[in-house]
Parts: sequence; C-alpha cells; structure tokens
Amino acid sequence: MKETIYYVSGMHCGACEILVEHKLLEQPGVKVVDASLSNGTIRIEHEGHIPPVKQLEKWFKSDGYIFSETKIKQTKDPLIYFVEGKGIQMDKKILKQKFKTLRKVAIVFFTLYLVEKSGAAQYISVTDNSSLAVFLMFGIVAGLSSCAALVGGILLSLTKGWNEQLGYKATPKQKMRPHITFHMGRLVAYAVFGAVLGAFGSAFSFDDITIYALITITVSVVMLIIGLQMAGVSWVDRFQIRMPKFITRRVANSSEAQNSRMPAFIGAGTVLLPCGFTLIAQGVALTSGSAIRGASILFAFALGTVIPLLFIGYASVKGTSSAKRGRTFSFYAGVVLVLFALYNVNGQFNVLGLPSMSDVFASSSEGSDTGTVQRDQAGEQIVNMKAFGFSYAFTGPSTIQAGVPTKLVVDDQGIKGCGVFLSARGLISGFVDLKYGENIIDLGKPNKGVYKITCSMGMVPPITIHVE
Repeated sequence: MKETIYYVSGMHCGACEILVEHKLLEQPGVKVVDASLSNGTIRIEHEGHIPPVKQLEKWFKSDGYIFSETKIKQTKDPLIYFVEGKGIQMDKKILKQKFKTLRKVAIVFFTLYLVEKSGAAQYISVTDNSSLAVFLMFGIVAGLSSCAALVGGILLSLTKGWNEQLGYKATPKQKMRPHITFHMGRLVAYAVFGAVLGAFGSAFSFDDITIYALITITVSVVMLIIGLQMAGVSWVDRFQIRMPKFITRRVANSSEAQNSRMPAFIGAGTVLLPCGFTLIAQGVALTSGSAIRGASILFAFALGTVIPLLFIGYASVKGTSSAKRGRTFSFYAGVVLVLFALYNVNGQFNVLGLPSMSDVFASSSEGSDTGTVQRDQAGEQIVNMKAFGFSYAFTGPSTIQAGVPTKLVVDDQGIKGCGVFLSARGLISGFVDLKYGENIIDLGKPNKGVYKITCSMGMVPPITIHVE
C-alpha cells in the first residue's frame, strides 16, 4: 500500500468531499480516500499506479476542482488597486460581478418587503368563524413575509447539512425528502398544538417574551454562522457546524438519510418560534374552545406556509445539482441567510428593549412632544398612541413619571402583520393582542427607564416611552 497526498482547490462544502471520495474510490487500486475541505487536501491510499494530476483534473473538469502536488496558493484579484502613474484603479469586471450579485439578492428582499408592506394580511382577517380556506391563505401570506425570514432562514441552514450528507450523486427526489419530512413534522406539531390550545386554552399564556426572544436570537446566530460559511468567509470555517465525516459517508452510501426523523423533529420545534402571524393563528385556536377546531385552524395555517417554503427547498435542490452550481448557489444563499439572521436579531433586540439598528433610522414619532404626560382626575397618567399600517405613533406626550399609575391607550386603526401583537418589555407582560378600535393597557406603576414599544417580532419600527 502506498499513500499519496494531493492538494485541491474548488471544494466549498462537505458534499464536495463526498463527491471527490466517491469518484476516486471507483478507480482500480484505490482503497482509501480522505478529502479535507479545511486543509484543501485529498489523502489516497492505493496499490500500484496512482492517476497523475492531469488525469484527476480531467475526471473532475465539470466540477471545477483544481489539483496539484504542491500546496495551491489561493489568490484573489482585488477590486481596488493602485497603479503607479495612474493612481487608484478599480477592476470593472469584478465590480460588475459584485453588482450582479447584489442585484439578485436585492430582488429577493425587495419581493419580501413588498409583501410585508402591501398590507395583504389586512385583507385576510381571521376570526373564530373564518373558514379553513381563509386560514390557508393567511398561512401563504405568512410564508411570504416574516415566516420567510425566520422559518425560511432555518430551512436554508438545514439544506446545507442535508446536501452535505447526501452528496451530489443524490437525485432531486432524494434531496427533497428531508424537506418533506421537515414540513410533515411542522404540520403534525401545529395540529397537535392547536388541539391542545382549543381544549385547554385557558391554561396557556404567552407571557415570557424574553424566552421567545432568546430562542430566536440563538437560532439566528447559528443561521449567521452557516450563512457566512456558505458565502465563502474563510475565518468562520473554524466554527464548522456539520456532522462528523464517518456519519456523512455512511449516510451518503445508504438509505439512512431518507429514513431520518431528525428533520421532522426540527420542523415540529418551529411551532415555538414567535412569528406574528403564527401568534395570531394560535390566538384564534386558543379561543376556539374545541380541540378539533383548534387543530384544524393551525393545520390549515401551517399548510399555507408550506407552499412558499417548499419553493425555497426546491430552489436549493435545483441550485445544488452539481458542484459548480452548488458553489454559486451556496454564495447567494449564504448572503440571503446572513441578511435574514441580522434582520431577526435586530428585531429581537427591539423586543428586549436593547439598542438596535432600528434606533439609527428611527424618526420622531408623529404627534409626540417633549412635554410630560399630565395626570387625569383619578391621578393616573394616560399615554395615547395609534397603530396603523405597519407602524406605531404617539398622539401626545410620551414622557411619564415613575411610580405613578399609568395606562397606555392604543387606537388600532388597522395595524397589519405582527404589529397586531404589541410588546413593551419592562412595561407589559407578554404580548398584547390589539383589537380594532380603542385598547386600554394597564402599565401599573412603571420604574424609571426607557422602554421600546414594538411588535412580537420587533419588526415594527419601535417607539419609546421615557419614564423619569
């Protein structure tokens, strides 16, 4: 037995390792192959003659891998460089590629933005008496907006691992099975949770927004790391989140990936994520008073979200049908995933009342002034605000005195999306389900501080109450 080590560039994920290993193990005399993405090497144990570098590159020409007997120096053409006598120069070809990438990513987010801002949700009002078809449509709208950022982001993160386990040899049908299992888990979990809410609704509350926020932040941080890895940020590779190679090799060579229940368990866990649309559907199931009705409501809603989310899964499968396509898809999906993660984390910072990027873009609230709220005849402070479109705004002073009984009066003029569930950590326990018209919320005797008012997902631009 002999051992030969070649250097390889062009591998970008675990699926590339599996592809290289499988192809080489098919060659006569090759007994063991160990491809390493982190080291950029392939170690081959073989008997007799080993194929030269030129032969390897011929075999892997369509996959875009480059082999060498010596370490390959990774070089990148700079976007901006200096030329003596000409000054600072810019590579127009690279710049054009960058803009092309940004344009494609921007289209994705602009589409989601239009859906979120279009007010589609306000035309699909759900109540105890709504038909299951209405809840299905409500789910479709959710899957195109906040659910796309949260559950869609999780799905993209999981896709990376599933593809690495199955490898590029897997058929589209095989690659879609984990996605189907994931959604089956979601549907079952939503139906069961809906039945429990309908039967024992009074025993449930959604008060601890801190736990919801921390769960979402944790999930989003994982999404961020995976997204950076997919986008090709090398320093993040030290935080690789992947299955051990001895497991992925076994899965790629058997039917274990097709029979795995793990995607179903992960899908079921998404029932705990605080998407505003989900909370609305759960709220209706809670008041339905029937296990069957509650299960039907959440099942129909979850089924609606599956339709756009399956498109994300199918796009990922088609985009990773080969190593070359997988390399391109990985970059675009990674950029989208990073933006989703940052969007979610920023929103949860708002929910927790922490500084966020939203503060940078915050404008002065309509109708607010620098004065202090005056007490009424009963000695209470009344803070007035309105909720409309996808925003909140004060209609009077927003500075109050600490230790004084205070009420927040919210005039709901047609708030949309997750804005229906208002939160203000430190002032309000849990989420407040706004009803159309006047909503009176008892704030008790607030302590000194600055408190953000936003929605359950932190996506509605926050406004602040100052307690002095």
